Amino acid sequence: MNVRKAFLALVIALALFSQLQTSQAQRAAGKPKGQASRQKLVKVYFYHEKGEYIDLKSARRAVSAASPARAALEALLAGPTPQEERGGYVALASANEFGIGSLRISGGTARVNFVSSRTWAGWPGDLAPIRFKTAVELTLKQFPNVRRVVVSLDGNPNFASAES
Repeated sequence: MNVRKAFLALVIALALFSQLQTSQAQRAAGKPKGQASRQKLVKVYFYHEKGEYIDLKSARRAVSAASPARAALEALLAGPTPQEERGGYVALASANEFGIGSLRISGGTARVNFVSSRTWAGWPGDLAPIRFKTAVELTLKQFPNVRRVVVSLDGNPNFASAES
């Protein structure tokens, strides 16, 4: 009988210990127990109405509140949703070929470096890099801690004028 009680006490202790660790991990991650990750509504800028110079228009997206600037850029790279496409939004040229290499916001300046895929063939026209850079700037400047944006591609801050 003592072995059973000891075993039962051990099982209960392990269960309580596991629950305590889970609660501590959730608090450390900023998520109270049982609460879904918090969302923030942001603007993501896409090309709109083909044929215009740099016609960018914002689409609203719900992103993770933990890192909204990065999440907004990830949404920009992913392109418009099917519903947004039906509304006239068009993906930015080459955006699906890029990943976020780094994003740092300090002293009012956001510095973002995009990394191109190995299959990227270059910009498909003279306006594509300008349109992309402007969309990134508009997307980041909506955040109150960003007044200036420095955009680079594969470490080159002058990517808009670089040959592909």
